[in-house]
Amino acid sequence: MEHIKRALFSEQGMKTVNALFLLSLLFRNSGLILIAYTVWIAYLLYGIRTTSSGAVKAVYTAFSLFAAVMIVINAVFLVKGL
Repeated sequence: MEHIKRALFSEQGMKTVNALFLLSLLFRNSGLILIAYTVWIAYLLYGIRTTSSGAVKAVYTAFSLFAAVMIVINAVFLVKGL
């Protein structure tokens, strides 16, 4: 678990998140988009905890809320499509 945590929050972390979003475009209706948004939320929450800037915290919080809404919407469409 610690290895995954270090990898996600290193310089390669956002590249991993971007790769997951790209894969979710290639493999539609596979649930990969839910994983991509979940990993993005984890990345953003770590950013919120580690930054001292109020503006960055506000933007990351807004993005986290957006990602959470998108998870719910995509989960509903994924279940309806089954």
